[in-house]
Amino acid sequence: MLHLHQSNRLETLAGGVAAVMHAAPLPPLEAEIVVVPSSPLGRWLGFELARRRGIVAHLRIEFAAAFVWRLIRTVVPGVPETSPLEPEALQWRIAALLAAPRTDPAFAPVTHYLAEGGAIQRFELAAATAAAFDRYLVYRPDWIEQWSRGRLAGLGPDEAWQAALWREIAAALPAAMRADPRARFFELLDAEPARFAQVPRRIQLFAVAALPPLYLDVFDRLAAAPEVDIHVHVLNPCQVYWGTIAGRRAAAAAVATGAPGAEHLEVGNALLASLGWHGRAALDVLYGMDSGDPAEFVAPGRETVLHRLQSDILELAETRAEAAPGDDTVAVHMCHSATREVEVLHDRLLDAFARDATLRPDEVLVLVPQIEAYAPAIEAVFATAPAPRRIPFSIADRGIAASPVGGAFRRLLAIPGSRLEAEAVLALLEPAAVGRRFGIGPDELPLAREWIRETGIRWGRDEAYRAALDLPAERANTWAAGFDRMLLGYALPGDGLRTFAGVLPFDAVEGGAAALAGRLKTFADAVFELADDLRRPRPAAEWQARLERVLRDFFEPRDDEVDDLADLRAALAALARNAAESGAGDAVPLPIILRELVAAAERGVRTHAFLGGGVTFAALLPGRAVPARVVVLLGLNDGVFPRQHRPPGFDLVARHPRAGDRIRRDEDRYAFLEALLAARERLWMSYIGRSIRDNETIPPSPLVAE
Repeated sequence: MLHLHQSNRLETLAGGVAAVMHAAPLPPLEAEIVVVPSSPLGRWLGFELARRRGIVAHLRIEFAAAFVWRLIRTVVPGVPETSPLEPEALQWRIAALLAAPRTDPAFAPVTHYLAEGGAIQRFELAAATAAAFDRYLVYRPDWIEQWSRGRLAGLGPDEAWQAALWREIAAALPAAMRADPRARFFELLDAEPARFAQVPRRIQLFAVAALPPLYLDVFDRLAAAPEVDIHVHVLNPCQVYWGTIAGRRAAAAAVATGAPGAEHLEVGNALLASLGWHGRAALDVLYGMDSGDPAEFVAPGRETVLHRLQSDILELAETRAEAAPGDDTVAVHMCHSATREVEVLHDRLLDAFARDATLRPDEVLVLVPQIEAYAPAIEAVFATAPAPRRIPFSIADRGIAASPVGGAFRRLLAIPGSRLEAEAVLALLEPAAVGRRFGIGPDELPLAREWIRETGIRWGRDEAYRAALDLPAERANTWAAGFDRMLLGYALPGDGLRTFAGVLPFDAVEGGAAALAGRLKTFADAVFELADDLRRPRPAAEWQARLERVLRDFFEPRDDEVDDLADLRAALAALARNAAESGAGDAVPLPIILRELVAAAERGVRTHAFLGGGVTFAALLPGRAVPARVVVLLGLNDGVFPRQHRPPGFDLVARHPRAGDRIRRDEDRYAFLEALLAARERLWMSYIGRSIRDNETIPPSPLVAE
């Protein structure tokens, strides 16, 4: 049976999860399954359940896609542990297929691009196509079924080549994957009810804003079985039905044009109409599955501007009221830069802590659309404040590349395409793990930088390196010329006047400091050798082995750096595994590998810092806004949030939209609504509203304007 639990507060929904667990405890060896939309929300839910129940154990927090796949695999024999249709693996298979000569007229729209482009362009097309196929599998399974049967759905010229490509992919899939595994899953359950013993007897979905129809269908059909209970705990911002509300302009346009259903449209609450579109379609579907369970809505009251705003949304009303003196529960700050935004936040928090002794740093949640762009400013302001003004904080949702080790590794892989500029090479030594590996400490870097400047090193390994770039084969100002001067200066004095074999000794290299010159040359030679070696294309498996050797040769980790290197090795292993499982054995150039590592770093964000103590900084995305006394939104800049997303021209979902499709702008609007509802006492927002160069006014995000 399916049970629908609704509330406008996550705490109430979490209480519903705890109540279900308490009312019907599962056997000790059976896990409680809870499906969540994001890791941070799952982390918060675990803490909340532990707080309510004293302890929580054997709780399995999962994502919908991974859980449904695992469910199918337990029932349908022959289904692989990981799907070969995941975009990260499928792109390698598509790249291999696109490498073959194409004479089929169906491929005419992409033939010229494939003929003119090289391996990098072909892989970029493969990655975009794999992402499109992933959307088709989730949101358009009917298209996939027609293509598999050799038919077209009449979607335009780009459909033919995608359908032909899909049939080639499907022909290479495991036997259990050639038919729809989801259909086979239900066929086996219908034919052999005893297989329901392999399905969890209870599944809870927590705050899943908008599940794709494919997954909703799976949970709905499972709920029809007497052996399975499905509990859906959904965040509903409004206690009355709001499926027919629309913004004023949209409602007026619908009436003016005589659009079907225009007579039923109402404005209600303009903010909810604008921000809630992403969750509204899912709620309409869930209303049709409603089991009659009572909803638990919590009235925020009307004492402050924030609470009146939340109450209007809850009651589907609009009221106008002036803020009382001293009411800063909703505030907007216009600043000149990201650093200034963070400085203003730091000062406001210090003031809030001074005025309210009960407010703790861990009750403040700061959400930022571009967390990587703001992280340096956050660390500069919060980490360097003097002790009496220092506020504990943590930054979540940062990828591997944001760590010093990840950044250094990425810069090392970019060396083959550089001119080996002096500062760029020396900057590789700044991360402690690299300097430690070559015995060059941070206190020695200023001296090394001075020697490099005074010996005239500017760029290029030697004259041959410059000649390879079609430039004059001059040795002057290269690394080779600079090291000639350093090492000769240790061997004999030149007094700045006498040369030896045309080389002027650098007299500063003497005594105990001379060892630094040797270590510096060892490091530079290792970088130059790496730059030469990485230019050669390799199969993905060979790239994994070579780049793991880079990690061994250039890094000596300690403390948290060990975890950073482990994450990089895991990313390399996943890359090689995806290529191997797709059968891609061709040599690929380094830029493709680097592109995939960057993508893996963005996917492999760490959430352990979310609610890790102190003020939490995290990405402003759906499922990140958990209840907090103070919710702060930084970086609400025009053109940045909502995010701009332009799908490729051949994306058929974008050309032929349907209700329930994933639209990134609508997701961001709903994330803003979630943040508004998550604030319990204060909602502060800021944006860059003045040019730091000429003080020109810059508009905020449209959501701030609304």
